Amino acid sequence: MLYLICTPIGNLNDLSVRSINTLKEVDNIFVEDTRVSSKLLKHFDIKKKTASFHEHNEEKISEKIINLVKNGQTVAILSDAGAPLISDPGYPLIQRCIKNSIPFTVIPGPSSIINSLLLSGLPTDKFLFNGFLPKKNTAKKEIALKVKSNNVTHIFFESAKRLEKTIEIFFEVLSPNTSIAICRELTKKHESIYRGTLDEILQLIKNNKIKFLGEFVLLLNTRSSFITDTKLDEHFCRPFLEYLSPSDASKLIAKITSFSKKEVYKILLEITK
Repeated sequence: MLYLICTPIGNLNDLSVRSINTLKEVDNIFVEDTRVSSKLLKHFDIKKKTASFHEHNEEKISEKIINLVKNGQTVAILSDAGAPLISDPGYPLIQRCIKNSIPFTVIPGPSSIINSLLLSGLPTDKFLFNGFLPKKNTAKKEIALKVKSNNVTHIFFESAKRLEKTIEIFFEVLSPNTSIAICRELTKKHESIYRGTLDEILQLIKNNKIKFLGEFVLLLNTRSSFITDTKLDEHFCRPFLEYLSPSDASKLIAKITSFSKKEVYKILLEITK
């Protein structure tokens, strides 16, 4: 059996009991970086040797792992942080497992994608994870143009040294009122969340209110707002109903508030009755 084990994204104590027990029982442990994994294993008194499994030896080691499992041994795969395969090595290995009928499973755990989404204050019903943003500014502008007319929450990984320039590019292409959240050092001691419009976040950056140290997750939604004091009562909804049907009005209100279309539509129907 092959186990894909999700590892802590900052706080080592987020590793599950099931993950700890599995690591103690498996025959082989392959890790992205032996130096990083050694801290995790030592923290839980798991005294086992590890072998490297990264983007530079992925093909060679994948074949070795397949042979180990075929011969009846158990194998665990660890990324430095978070889930294997997600912006990390492992996808070619899983393709080989499927092709060779090799059994594998996932032991779930921490996710910077889900953590940042829940902390962002942006809509969670629809979201798109885009991985690491490209280094070139022209490529970033192309991405900004693609998300401009999209009403889902977009999630990106970005490095500390490029984040400021990225925000400036998004500010040039998107509306200054685009809702954005920056999540820094998730689950760690200095976890910080910055929420606001592109214009507001840019001002925080210019005033040195955001520390560009550590790991960052960037989230934005072009159709959302951080307005929280809106009340879905007749006083607020009646003007929309004077010009739109309940169905169309619910779509518009859902886009400019944090309420769902279904929730708005139900209230609009009650008002029209």
